[in-house]
Amino acid sequence: MLRLIRRPAYPGELNHELVWPAAFLGGAVFAWGWFLTGLQLPQCIFMRLTGLPCLGCGGTRCARDLVNLDFGQAFLYHPGFFLTVTLAALWTTYSAVFWLRRDTLRLRLFIEPAYSRRARIAFVAVLVAHWAWQCYYLTR
Repeated sequence: MLRLIRRPAYPGELNHELVWPAAFLGGAVFAWGWFLTGLQLPQCIFMRLTGLPCLGCGGTRCARDLVNLDFGQAFLYHPGFFLTVTLAALWTTYSAVFWLRRDTLRLRLFIEPAYSRRARIAFVAVLVAHWAWQCYYLTR
């Protein structure tokens, strides 16, 4: 079973409450600057060779729609990127509260060993479904 737990940090553990929000905010500033300058991304090599979108295709259009607050269209272009950005924003909010409260317990995902195989299979199934959606939506 997948669940959230709160626990103290292990010695030498990566400080997720600092690293991931910094990466998210840095990426957001980079994307904002990229869109502001109007630079174009190179064409997807996978799509050029096969005619099918890769797992990253549609991410830029999704990001542009997120910046314009068009959440419905952003989700349609790239559901995986949309959910990743949403979770990153939630994690950044949690991290700000974590640091402001000077909390000592960290929020972590825990997968019980008996369910780890099922979790991996579910993850692969979600990736396949996501790619099937992109092949349908981005090629019509």
